Amino acid sequence: MFQTAPPRRTGAVLPPVVTDAAVLLLVAACLFWGLGRPPIRDNNEALYADIALAMSHGGSWLIPHLNGVPYIEKPPLLYWLMALSYKVFGFGAWQARLPDTLAAWLTSLGCIVLGRRLRAPLAGRTAALITGSTLGWVQIARTILFDPLMSLWWLGALALVMLAEQRESRVLMRWAMIPLALAVLTKGPVALVLLGLVGLVQLLFSPGATSRPRLLRLYLDPWAIVVFLLVAMPWQLLAAWHQSGFAWFFWVNETIGRFLGTRIPPDYHHGPWWYYLPRLLIGTFQWTPLLLALALSTRRCRGDAAGRSAAWARNAALSLFVFFSSASDKGAYYLLPVVPLLAWWAGVRLQQASDRGELARALPWMATACAAFGVAALGLWTDVLAAPPLHAMLLRSGLPPPQFALLPGLISTLVLLSLVAAALLRARMLEAGLLVFGLTGIALTLFATELAVAKTPQTSQQHVAQTLHVLFPRGVDMFSWRTFEDQDASLLFYGLRPLRVIDSASSDLWFGCAHANGVPACVGRDALRQALDSGRPVAVWVARDRLREFRSSGLARGLQPVEFRDSVVFIQRPLPLESPVGAPISTATPTRAAAAAP
Repeated sequence: MFQTAPPRRTGAVLPPVVTDAAVLLLVAACLFWGLGRPPIRDNNEALYADIALAMSHGGSWLIPHLNGVPYIEKPPLLYWLMALSYKVFGFGAWQARLPDTLAAWLTSLGCIVLGRRLRAPLAGRTAALITGSTLGWVQIARTILFDPLMSLWWLGALALVMLAEQRESRVLMRWAMIPLALAVLTKGPVALVLLGLVGLVQLLFSPGATSRPRLLRLYLDPWAIVVFLLVAMPWQLLAAWHQSGFAWFFWVNETIGRFLGTRIPPDYHHGPWWYYLPRLLIGTFQWTPLLLALALSTRRCRGDAAGRSAAWARNAALSLFVFFSSASDKGAYYLLPVVPLLAWWAGVRLQQASDRGELARALPWMATACAAFGVAALGLWTDVLAAPPLHAMLLRSGLPPPQFALLPGLISTLVLLSLVAAALLRARMLEAGLLVFGLTGIALTLFATELAVAKTPQTSQQHVAQTLHVLFPRGVDMFSWRTFEDQDASLLFYGLRPLRVIDSASSDLWFGCAHANGVPACVGRDALRQALDSGRPVAVWVARDRLREFRSSGLARGLQPVEFRDSVVFIQRPLPLESPVGAPISTATPTRAAAAAP
C-alpha cells in the first residue's frame, strides 16, 4: 500500500497486493492502450521494424539487414524479440512495439519487487507509478527504440550490483552480469561503460561501509567477468567473423565515434551543454512538481539499505546526465534510465518520511505540487484562448484542428484529476491521492495517441503504400530519390520492398551498401532507366523539398505524378489516375479504396 502510517490518518487501507495490482494496471493502461493505432513512423521505428520483419521472414538472425543490406549500428536483441513477436502475434504496428512497451512495464514491476526486497514497499510503489505514468517515459516506451529495453536490463544490473555491494555478495555480482550483458546485446558497449562509470563514482565518493579495496575486488570478481563475456561476446565475435568491417564499425565508429563526434558518416544530433535540462523536465513532466516537493519537504535519506539504494540512484542519474551532456551525439531518449532513477530516489525519501512519522509535513507539499500542475495546465489553456496569435501558432505548428478541439477536454481532465489528488493528499489519503494523480498519464497518453494518428500523413508513408497497392495490386518496382530514413522508410514496412534508393544520401544505408554483396539497395540513375525500359510498373517516391532536383535530372519525363501531402510519387504508364471506385486520387490522402487496402 502507499500509506505506511496508522490507518486512522489515511482512511481505508487497501491490502498491499491490491495496491500493487492497481499501480501495475494503471501503468499497463498508459503503456498498452491504443499501442497499434498510430502507424509505423518514418524514423527509427520504420528502420527497426523492417529489420525484424526481414528476420521473421527467413532473413539472417546473425547479421541484421535493412532493405536487404547489412545494418550493424546496433546489436540484435531488440530485433530478435520483435521478430518473435511477429511470429507469435502476427504482423502489425503493436506487435513491433510490444517488446519495448513490455520492457517499460517490467521496469515498473521491478521497482515494486526491489521495494519489497529492501523492506521499502512505499518506495517501490511510488517509483513504479511515477515511472510508468510520466509522459516522457511512456511516449518513448511506446516507440520502437533500443532505450526502453536497454533501460530494463541496465537498471536490473544496477540494482543487483547495488545489492551485491550492500551484502558483499559475489553471487549477486555474478547474477548482475547477465542483465548487463543483455543491455550490451541491446545497445552496445555503452551499457558497460555507463555501469562502469557509476561503479567508479561509488568507489571514489560513496563506498559505504565496505573498504575501497574490498569493493574493487567485488567489482572485478573473475567469475562475474566470465559470466558477462559468455553472454555478451558470442554474437559480437560471430558477427565480426562473418561480416567484413564489423569490428571497426561497431566497436570503434559506433561507440567511440558517436561520443567524440567523429562517426563516419555523421549520423547524430548536436546540442549545447544544457541540452538535457529542458528534456529532463519534459521527461518527468506532470510529476516534476511533486518530485521537487518531496526534495524540499523530506529529510536526507538515512544510511539503511533503502537509503543506500537512493544514493546509488542519485549518483547514477548524475553520472548519466554528465556523460551524455559531454557527448557530441545527443538524443532526448538517451536519458531514459534517469526517469526511474529519480523516481526511486523520490520514493525512498517518501518511504523514510513515513517511517519517521513525518508524512504530515510532506503531504501538504505534495498536495500543493499536484494542484500547481493543474493550475498551470489551466493557465496555459487560458493564455491560448486569450491570445489569438498563440492560438494560430499552435495550429500552424502542426496541431490539427480536430485535435485542437480535444484540448479543452484534456485540460479539464488534468485539472480535475490534479485537484482531486491534491484534496486526497491534504486529507492524508496518500495511496488514493497518488493513484488519482497517476491517471493523468492515461489522459495524456490518449491525447498523444489521437494526435499521432491525426498526423499520419506527416509522419508515415502508410497512406502512400495503400494507394500504390490499389494502383498496382501485382506489385511495382519501387524507387526513392536520394532520401531514405526519416522520410520514406516506412514504405518498406507497408510492403513496398525492396526500395532502391537513387543516388543515396542515406547515412543508415552507408555501411550496408558498401558491403551489400550485389544487393541493389543503393543504385544510380541507370537502374531507374533500365526499369523504365523494361516496361514493368515503376514508382519513384520524391520528397517535396527535392522535387526541383528530381525534375531537373530528366528522370521525371514520361512519368505521371500522384501527389501526397509531403511527397510526390512518379508512376510509369499508370492506370488512369482514378481509384477503382472512380474518384480522383487525393493530393493529400489516399482514396477510399486505397485506405481499405491491406
